[in-house]
Amino acid sequence: MRKLLISAALLCTFGLFTSPLVLAEETDDSMTVVEEDSAPETLELPEDAAPEAQENAQKGLETANQAREMGREFGQQRAEEAKERAAEARQQREAGRENAASQRQQSGDMEEESSSRKPDAAR
Repeated sequence: MRKLLISAALLCTFGLFTSPLVLAEETDDSMTVVEEDSAPETLELPEDAAPEAQENAQKGLETANQAREMGREFGQQRAEEAKERAAEARQQREAGRENAASQRQQSGDMEEESSSRKPDAAR
């Protein structure tokens, strides 16, 4: 019985260490070294990427490629758009604050009117 347990443990250990080697796919894991100043013309996903991944990444790739083509102008354009959105958000926030203050003022006025209309208990 003891020999059987030892044999099973050795077999399991051997299987744990060799299964990754057997199940691993052969892929090209090579790396290409490029010069520091060089850059690819366009960015793209590998052809064997899943169709869903290609669809999801399409907008990001288009934006990245557009940024690469336009360079600094693209960055400045994006910064201006962000500033405009921030200004709009500040305006909306301020309008919301003014609206809330107006609502508080109106509710305060209504409370004063209702308290002045209450009949005196002394009458």
